Amino acid sequence: MGIASSKKLSGQEIISKINGNYRSGKSDLGRDFFSPCLKYCNRYRRAVGYFSSGALIVWSGALEEILTDDVKIQLIISPNLSIEDKEALQRSLDEAERRKLRQTIADKVITDALSSPEKLNTADVRLELLAWLVANERLIIRFAFPEHMEDAGIFHEKIGIFDFPWGDTVAFTGSANESSMGHSRNYESIDVYRNWLSADIERVKTKVDEFEEAWNSQAQGLKIIPLSEEAIKLIKINAPNKKPSISPKNQTITPSNPTNDVLEPKVYEEKWRHQDEAVDKFLQVGHGVLEMATGTGKTRTTTKILSNLDDEEKLDAIIISTEGTDLLDQWAREIEPWSIGRRKPFRVLKHYASHHQLESFVNNNKGAVLIVSREKLAFLFKRLAPEKRKRMIIVHDEVHGLGSPVLRQSLAGQHQTFGYRLGLSATPEREYDIDGTEFIFQELGNVVFKFGLKDAIEQGILCEFNYIPLYYQLTDNDKQRLKQVYNKQSARAQVGNPMSQTELWIELARVYKTAEQKPDIFASFLRENSQYTRSTIIFVDNREYGYKILETIHGYTYKYRTYYAEDDRANLNKFANGNIDCLITCHRISQGIDIKNLKNVILFSSSRARLETIQRIGRCLRVNPNFPEKRATVIDFILQSEPDEDKDIISADEERYLWLSELSNTRRK
Repeated sequence: MGIASSKKLSGQEIISKINGNYRSGKSDLGRDFFSPCLKYCNRYRRAVGYFSSGALIVWSGALEEILTDDVKIQLIISPNLSIEDKEALQRSLDEAERRKLRQTIADKVITDALSSPEKLNTADVRLELLAWLVANERLIIRFAFPEHMEDAGIFHEKIGIFDFPWGDTVAFTGSANESSMGHSRNYESIDVYRNWLSADIERVKTKVDEFEEAWNSQAQGLKIIPLSEEAIKLIKINAPNKKPSISPKNQTITPSNPTNDVLEPKVYEEKWRHQDEAVDKFLQVGHGVLEMATGTGKTRTTTKILSNLDDEEKLDAIIISTEGTDLLDQWAREIEPWSIGRRKPFRVLKHYASHHQLESFVNNNKGAVLIVSREKLAFLFKRLAPEKRKRMIIVHDEVHGLGSPVLRQSLAGQHQTFGYRLGLSATPEREYDIDGTEFIFQELGNVVFKFGLKDAIEQGILCEFNYIPLYYQLTDNDKQRLKQVYNKQSARAQVGNPMSQTELWIELARVYKTAEQKPDIFASFLRENSQYTRSTIIFVDNREYGYKILETIHGYTYKYRTYYAEDDRANLNKFANGNIDCLITCHRISQGIDIKNLKNVILFSSSRARLETIQRIGRCLRVNPNFPEKRATVIDFILQSEPDEDKDIISADEERYLWLSELSNTRRK
């Protein structure tokens, strides 16, 4: 009879009766050793062999029945490296690239678990338990990559240490894995050392030292990688608020926080069928633009295209280009798991901000992805032979930016030599810039697929929203500022340097965007509607104008921050995590940022171009899996007509009002 069955003994008494060796046949390792130790310990340190994502889910589920509420687990595991993973690491040209690949491989254990078919089809609560344990720092995972020799194998060290609240420590080594197979069905053996026995004290200390040396990345020939911040964020998004409980085997498992993403396969396929339609349309011609609303999966659609081309062995290299460090970083996070999961993994290189790997791509681009800022493309194209481009795809995200005058001059005619050309945008046309729009279509091809905001709301991909217009008028000082713009236009014409229509519009628009009456109207609105200071992003034209809004917001919440171009990104992360109620910003957050808990967008500054408005309201239309009934709100400022005001400006406001009013009446099918 095992010691775990002793009902009347205290935990300390039960642990004191642990043996010095356990072997299958003579003992049940799970019942006689692991269960009592896990039940009574307050810390468990474990270094074990490789774990797949599925094994990690099963293992965490097995823990639920025996873990106490205050136990902390530190786990060192070796990710299960495929042949392709090993080849990718061997092909890496420098340590920075290898480090990035290791991180991707490590994170993939978690990302694969969180996107497993079990979650989609059965809402397995074991997956929720795993997410809860990691999100609440009850389970801390680090990943081991041996480097003690060339072509090293897996990390296969088997050390375990149990610490108990009364001061005892039990260490063990042996063949047993952390699984029901390892504890029961496999034929295994372990040696056990107990610090209350003088003969075992030194051995316990040795095992503790060996574990801590590895955990703290001090073991020679061993690289230890923690989960990345991005992976931790993903886990916290998926984790339930309360610890889930494993139901009995014969009982139906019900998820503790059902979400829109837990769907039957047919429903899931129906919701996202537009992505497959977009893939088919693009592959028919091999070039063109996908016009897809914010939040409808442009990145996922792109990786589906890449997978199709790679599966058919039509692709040697990939170039992904856009603007802004935030968006480029986001592409890197999205493409790395895809690249490492391919049959022959792609190396992911970057050339933007502090990353300088363009030369590495030029010199060895087969099996590589380059994520590059658009401003660097002209230099890249000069170094990239046309014959090499035939088996490459170039992807332009936020493709409207490709049509700027500077890029038209430096990139004209450069794209036709690529085998595949893909543009992505919610609105690829450049309003009031016919030449720029024509350039985009000449270089990449026409729009081959459209899926707009209305389609996305009807499909349930984006949420429904309320539209609240606030009306304002120009003050005498505003009108004086407009007069100064016209005087400037006249003065420049007289000296032979006339303002273009675009220049005139920009300067006039700045007056309307910073109209003096707006802050007071907003303050009056908040007196009856203070809820719109929470889960809110306020878009303003500039920092100075933002200060005026801060004075009003301060009366309703102290949890507000700004996020301008040079601000610390920490404010955005705090807002995304719900630690900040309100964020005041200008342009930087407009593109590519996914904050599901955002409910309200307030537009003090609205561009004449529909593109900017689509991007900004798209921030709050993202569905939130934790709140499936989410309904967003868009608050806008509309100029009231006066006889002496610019009818062009008023018509732009009225056009936006009519468009957003109609869109806000869209309902999910």
